[in-house]
This record gives sequence, structure tokens and C-alpha cells, in this order.
Amino acid sequence: MTTTARATLPLLHRFLGIGMLVLSATFAVLRYFDIGPVLPEGRVSFVLACLLSAIGLVLATIAVLVVKPRVPDRPAGQPVEQYWATPAVGMRVVNVWFLLEGAGTLAAIGYYLTGQPVAAAATALLLMVFWTCGPNAFAKA
Repeated sequence: MTTTARATLPLLHRFLGIGMLVLSATFAVLRYFDIGPVLPEGRVSFVLACLLSAIGLVLATIAVLVVKPRVPDRPAGQPVEQYWATPAVGMRVVNVWFLLEGAGTLAAIGYYLTGQPVAAAATALLLMVFWTCGPNAFAKA
């Protein structure tokens, strides 16, 4: 397997994270300048923000507590490049990252639509969880 193929999964994590950061920052800037859809203040807005944040947090919980433990550990002595080239690792780690990225995106959408602080806090938390579940968390390099 070539070097570029071995580096694909860690690079995918980086690009997913950058995309989520850019999307969240864009939504924050749009909210700051009052551009885009803004739901009126009230109970519906708060419930929607809480609902989207809760769905995101549930997805992240499933990713961290159910899917992440199913990713095989890197055996002692196995090179990191060989670990990432293992098909079983790739199939499972991508599921964790996609769930976490989707969770953060849902919370960011909740913030963009409502402007509620609960959605902003959930977005920040989910961004941190995504970055802590990076390649080093699996390969333990």
C-alpha cells in the first residue's frame, strides 16, 4: 500500500474537523451580523435549539460509548501506518468520525436557526469531542 493511501484516514479526520469548524464559524458570523434565518425569540425557538442539541449529544454519546470501543486497538509493535491500512480499522473509525461530525453539524444548525446559547454550548462541546477522538486516540501513537 502506498504512503498516500496510509495517510488517508488521519487526513479525512482533519478535513472533517476543518469543515465542521468552518461551518460553525460561518454560522456564528452570520448570527453576529443578523444574516439568514432567525426564528423569533420564544418557546419554539428554545425547544428547537434544545432538540437539535440533544440529538447531537445523543449521536455523540452513541459514537463514543458504542461505536468507538468496537475499533480495534493497535497491537504493540505494529507500525502506525500499518494500523491505518487495516480495513477493519478504517471501516469502524469512519463511523465514529461521521457520527461526531453529524452531531456537531446538527448543533451548529440549531444555533444558526435559533441563536440560543444552549445550541452554541453544544456545538463547542461537540467540536471538542470530535477533536479528542482523532487518529491519536485510536492509534495511540
